[in-house]
Order: sequence, then C-alpha cells, then structure tokens
Amino acid sequence: MSNYHEQAMRFVYQQVLHRLLGFFSRSERIALQLLIQRLLVAAGGVERIGRYRVMVVHEGGKECAYMLAFLRAAQLSIAGRTPETFMLRIAVLRQPRVTAKLMDRIQAQCSELFMYDDPRVELVLVDEAQISHLDKHRPTGLERLQPVMERTQVLMSGHLTQGDARATFFYTDLLSRAKLYRRACEWGGEVDALIDRRPPKHLGEYMAWIQRVAQQQGHVLNDQHLQGFAGAVKLCSKLDDEYKHLLCLSAPVRLTAAEADNKVNVINVFDCLSCEIDILRSQVLMFIEGVGDIKVLDIEEPQAAVVLLTAHLQGLRGIYQQGLEYRVGVEEYLRRVAIENQTNERYKGQLIKQMGVTFNTPKRIEKLRMTVTQYLSELHGVNDEHLGCFMYSPFVEQARGLKAFLEHCYPEKLQSLDELRQILMNPNATSTPDALWLESVSGLPFSSLRVLFNMQKIDFTSGDSLIGTLWVHDPNNQT
Repeated sequence: MSNYHEQAMRFVYQQVLHRLLGFFSRSERIALQLLIQRLLVAAGGVERIGRYRVMVVHEGGKECAYMLAFLRAAQLSIAGRTPETFMLRIAVLRQPRVTAKLMDRIQAQCSELFMYDDPRVELVLVDEAQISHLDKHRPTGLERLQPVMERTQVLMSGHLTQGDARATFFYTDLLSRAKLYRRACEWGGEVDALIDRRPPKHLGEYMAWIQRVAQQQGHVLNDQHLQGFAGAVKLCSKLDDEYKHLLCLSAPVRLTAAEADNKVNVINVFDCLSCEIDILRSQVLMFIEGVGDIKVLDIEEPQAAVVLLTAHLQGLRGIYQQGLEYRVGVEEYLRRVAIENQTNERYKGQLIKQMGVTFNTPKRIEKLRMTVTQYLSELHGVNDEHLGCFMYSPFVEQARGLKAFLEHCYPEKLQSLDELRQILMNPNATSTPDALWLESVSGLPFSSLRVLFNMQKIDFTSGDSLIGTLWVHDPNNQT
C-alpha cells in the first residue's frame, strides 16, 4: 500500500510539474535551468541535494508567489531526474501586515502547487511565541497578536519623528522581523540556505547598515557579526530589544531560541527571476494567483502598501499642517516617486506606473484615502486623527508643540493648554476627562504620553538616538 501510494504521488507531482512548465515562457525556462544549476552547485552536487534544505520567506506579495512557483518547478524538476531533491521550507512571518486575506492567498498558492502533502515541503507560520505547521484543512487562526503594543510602538515612533513614514512604519517592521527569521531558521532541521530574490547589492547594503547602526550604539562587533546573514540577524534582534526599551515597551514573552551559531548561506536568485519578465503579464503567476487577481492594485500587496501608505501620510500632512486638500499631497508624492522610478522596469516600477493610472482623479484619490485609512485601522488600530496628531509631535519635549497643535487642529481646547500640560506631568491624572481626551486624540495610553513628555524629537542630522542612527545610515536615504 505504501509503495502504491508513493507511485501515485510521484505521478501527481509529475503532472503538477508538467502543467506548471506549460505556463513558462522560453526565457522563464532558461531562468529555471539557471536556478536548478545554482541549487545543485550550492548543495555540493546531485549526490547531496537530498540533504539540502533551503528556506524562503513568503510575504504574501506577487513577487513571492512568482518565486514560489520557480522553486517548486526546480524542486520537482530535480526529483524527476534524480532519486532525491532538496527540502523546501516556506516560512510565513507573523507580522501585522500578514493579514487573513494574505494568508488565504498564500494557502491557495500552496494548494495549487500541491505542497501540503509533500514531505519535501515544510510550511510554517512563525511568531515570537511559537512555530506551527500550516494545514490546508485547518483555519490559520490569524487573530490579532499584541495589537496594543504594535499600535503603541507605531504611534510613539511617529511622535518622535513627526510622522516620517519610513521611521514610523518600516523600522519597527524590519527590526521585529529579525527574531522571526532566527526562529524560522532554527526550528526543526537545520536550514542550509536562504533564498533571496532582491538585487544582489540590496542584502549587502542592509547588512552593512545594521552593522554601522549597532557599532554606533556601542556594540562591539566580532567576526561573527561582520560575516554573513546570520550575524546581521542577531544584531538586528538586539537592536529590536533596544528600540522597544527606548519606547519603554516590554519585549513580548517568547520561547527561548537556540543560540547555535548556524551558518546560513544566501542564494541570490535575482538574475534568475528578473530576465526581462513582466510579472504582471506572466502566465506562471496567473496560474497560481488567478487571472482575476493578477492585475488588481491591492493595498495588501507589500510593495504597493509602502508607496500608498507614504502617499496617504503626505496627503494628511497637507491637510493638517498646510491647509491643503488631501489630493494635493498625494498627487505630489506619486508624481515624485514616478519620476524616481521611470527607468525601473521591474515589479515596483510596474506597480508605480499602475498607481499613476489608478489614482488620477480627485474621486479616485479620495477612494485611496478610504482604502489606506481602513488598512491602517485593521493593521494597527490607528486612524487619521492619530496620524495628524503625531505630525505635530505635541507631547515630546515637555509638550513644546502642544500649543501649535491645538491652534491648528483643536482651537476650542486652547483655553485648557496649561491644564493639559499639568496633566501630562501628573501620573495620577489618568481618569480625568482631559486625560481621556488626550488618549483619544493620540491613540496612545496615558503612560506612553508621559514617556513622550520626557523625550526629545529625533534629530535626523545627528544620529544621537537609535531611531536617528537608523535614519542617518538608511541605504534608502543615500544618494
């Protein structure tokens, strides 16, 4: 019975591969052969490929789906030629932006590629408390994890940086991801390599960035930290703890991760997956994503979310600080980012061109506002009022900016300016009407407002704090 089942499944996998290859263009077939060769060389040859385990992090976007199809085609192609093939671990990192909708999309892709019942595939969901297998017969149970801390961390970062989009949203996401990477690598069988789909220089720039920040924060870097991906991830984990400490947030309770210094190689597949291919027109992606979804501009698409969220903040900044219409800030930002990416033919460039067409009228831009507002509400429990508040940083530096904030946004509260300042200095004022109003308008608990009261705004030119140092050395800010 076991032998019969094995033969039946081998036939099923051959059919999956045959169908998948039918959607590959000639250039994609060439890219697939390059990917296969790269994996065989990294493993040390055909005779060792069966003991080789690679991991890919699936973030829910179309680029990840496209890469997943290539890796599955490579895995099944090798299995058709040799007795064994490599192990593939697909890790989904539980961060706020991985919503239930994205999880449904990921699971549908895995089902389409017949990954669930294949013992050569590990599908895992990773958070700071546990790692669990993804099961197609069981709901993922994506209840919100630590929503209060996530919301507090985002909003406090916004107050310290006056709403700089990257410092407010990206840094917290990047640093917290490191611990999840480590847990995903250290769970179960040892991972030999991480698959990276970005341009080759990208990972190197980010590793050097984290090393510079860690060194400026007083960390003594040894050879382990200066070499390889694993060392950079460990530094990133330490910086995440320091970031939370800076905001007076306690680190979440989590299982103790192993401290083994496992070396994880990085296999860059950028050249395999960027061979003049228009991802939005790829038959491969249409196969696993569905024709209906492939060209829809979705706020939950990771690369789209980054641009649309920043455009939203620029629109709100125009309203709250300059008295402009929302669309003015959005149009200006989308125009600028279009110019910056006009020669970018890869997926991000394709998305930005699509945004320019999709949001080209006042009515459509207003729809964008509603979409992003709902997205942020679901992810972090924040609204436009909270975002407008942190653009003024009214509570930091002993509430130096509180008067300007009230003048522009709540003039009816100006008469209570002195009382509000006194409340922020009084730890026992949490239940007063004015204290409750401050919590409502900021979205922050009173204890966090008091922390901000005794902090300084981030000086982006000096790099005197962790957030400032991250910003100063950020490769995204380098010309």
